[in-house]
Amino acid sequence: MSTKRILGITLFGVLFIVVVVGIMMLTLYLKRESDDIALPDVSTSAEIPVVYEPDTLDRVEVTTETIQSIVSLTLSRPAIYSRDVKIETFWDGGNAEYNISVSVSGNLTSLSVLPPLGVEKRIILAPDMLYIWYKGERAPYIGSLESPGDGYRTADEWQMLVTYEDLLKLDKNDIIDAGYVDFNDEECVYAVYRSPLLDYSRTFYISLELGLVIGAEEYDETGKLIYEMTAGECIINKVDPAAFILPDGTELVEN
Repeated sequence: MSTKRILGITLFGVLFIVVVVGIMMLTLYLKRESDDIALPDVSTSAEIPVVYEPDTLDRVEVTTETIQSIVSLTLSRPAIYSRDVKIETFWDGGNAEYNISVSVSGNLTSLSVLPPLGVEKRIILAPDMLYIWYKGERAPYIGSLESPGDGYRTADEWQMLVTYEDLLKLDKNDIIDAGYVDFNDEECVYAVYRSPLLDYSRTFYISLELGLVIGAEEYDETGKLIYEMTAGECIINKVDPAAFILPDGTELVEN
């Protein structure tokens, strides 16, 4: 075989190898480029529904259908607070007014109830005991919260309050209106519901800042106002220890 022929075969082999190596390198480069590019996932390209967290609820979400969930998720009572509450009841030709000073410290609730007529009544509810006395008495009535009668009444019931816990127990069909409103210069959620037994309607206003009911109204089946509750300024994280002293000097709250 001539030298020229051998040289031609050699050059052809080298050229073939260069081409093959070039193709392999180009293939590897293109593959790496495609791996680095984040392609859109068709399965997740649809709009994802918004899930509202308790602190990002939109106003339009407060409806008769959602008010119970919103109240249970976002509102809670302060552990320590004091305030005054006025309760008025109305009937044909008359009304009665009760002024109540409320102090709450953890699991203790102290009430000073001034009725329309009569003597100031003091009530303290402890975790398992109930204390009641009238101004000037030296010893309180002491009862167990496990006993029938007065023992079954909650602190809210002693205050004659409509509470949002009542709302949470309702059938949704009994709630006829709900939303946001400014009440006594406080931003509130409100709810209106109808009593299934008496066909009375009740409206109450829950402060978003305090987590407490600050106002309530009740109307009979004819639309006449028969009950109204309004709350005064609420002081958070501060109570007077004297509110938890029994007439015999026993202190229920440690200083």
